Amino acid sequence: MNASATSQHALLIIDDHPVYREALGEALAKEFSTLGVAVKTASNASEGMTLVDESNHSWIVLLDMLMPGLSGLAGIKVFSSKPNVAHVVSISGLDSDAWEPRSVSAGAALFLSKNNTSAAIFKRIKTLYNDTQWHEPQSPLNTSSEYRLTQRQLEVLTLISMGHPNKVIADLLEIKEQTVKIHINQIFKELRVFNRTQAVLKAQKLLIPTVTPKDL
Repeated sequence: MNASATSQHALLIIDDHPVYREALGEALAKEFSTLGVAVKTASNASEGMTLVDESNHSWIVLLDMLMPGLSGLAGIKVFSSKPNVAHVVSISGLDSDAWEPRSVSAGAALFLSKNNTSAAIFKRIKTLYNDTQWHEPQSPLNTSSEYRLTQRQLEVLTLISMGHPNKVIADLLEIKEQTVKIHINQIFKELRVFNRTQAVLKAQKLLIPTVTPKDL
């Protein structure tokens, strides 16, 4: 993989621990610079989503599993749903035997332990860049131009599909519960449905990434 082929590719490290985040970011930036991959950092999921949503990069997201706000399995689902995120890699000091299968089931490409060295982390992530067939980002509703959902609405819809109530969605996305209700009303209006179950089923029919029916 040469620099010209990866000039639009980037790695995003999301971790609330500033020392670990910056140290890992500097180490990986040095390693990935030879591949033409930009390395960015964010202190929380909300900051990370802004970086992803406002860029033209194709991203691999390295997501800390245990942070305030959106993280963990829900974080994997939300970031995986974004059309310009190729992979989500979960990283944590939590027990690997317990959390690796959960992370992979939620959609993570890899689970990495924080006990690994930066060189080992680079080596594991590099395999994803080597193995991935990169494509231009597409609209999450690319199967039907009739419907238009914003990135935030897609995030809310993904969390609805996981069975989360409005209060939990508000906490995960760090927004007000009333704002969640507004997004849900807009989702219902745009998809022309009347309840949460219909919205999830309609989303699945339209092939919105990662959205699958749950017991709502």
